[in-house]
Amino acid sequence: MQDKRREDHADRPKLDFADALSELRFKRHSQFAVGPETFLALMKEFYGFKITRRNLQLYHSPFLHRMLPPPVHMDGHRSWYLHPEHTERLAVIVHLNAKHFMPLKKIRLLLRGYPERYYGVLLKDVLTVRDLDEIVDHFGRGFEIKDFLFHKINRVLRALDDESDEPESMHDQATRDKVLLKKAAEYEHWLHSDKSHRAEVLLDYMEQPKGH
Repeated sequence: MQDKRREDHADRPKLDFADALSELRFKRHSQFAVGPETFLALMKEFYGFKITRRNLQLYHSPFLHRMLPPPVHMDGHRSWYLHPEHTERLAVIVHLNAKHFMPLKKIRLLLRGYPERYYGVLLKDVLTVRDLDEIVDHFGRGFEIKDFLFHKINRVLRALDDESDEPESMHDQATRDKVLLKKAAEYEHWLHSDKSHRAEVLLDYMEQPKGH
């Protein structure tokens, strides 16, 4: 298996810290390999997580059920960590554990079927702890990540309905759908407004991690 992984990533460019950091900041779909020390430096500078060499080894040990894949060995016996395979996965693990106090066991269950292309959703805190619990409980039962996100959007739009004196639980499906369509039309109008652009610039900037 290790030989197969080595072949798969043999042509991955091997970068130093400065070049790797530049790739992370300016090239969204970049792929590269870095040595262990550079990997730890990137985790601190770009993702904001200080991780020791010992803890790094722990994450890909059998003790933690190999939550992080082991490094790839190329150029003899030298270890290389891959972006995005190692960088984004470890960032998600540490982020959920440190910021949301999510137990490692639950994180392992969440990531077992969670698509890597949506790791950014987890790092941007689009989902609440309640959302993550729902994903753990129901993911793979005919639901995809977009289904959870659309359902969350539904909840948010319904919460904006301030014109009805009745609680949402009293509404039939047709009424709830009418509310959603009305709010969706309001959202479309806001999306094309100057306020949308200003909010995107200001709020997205405030949410940027330290190294971005």
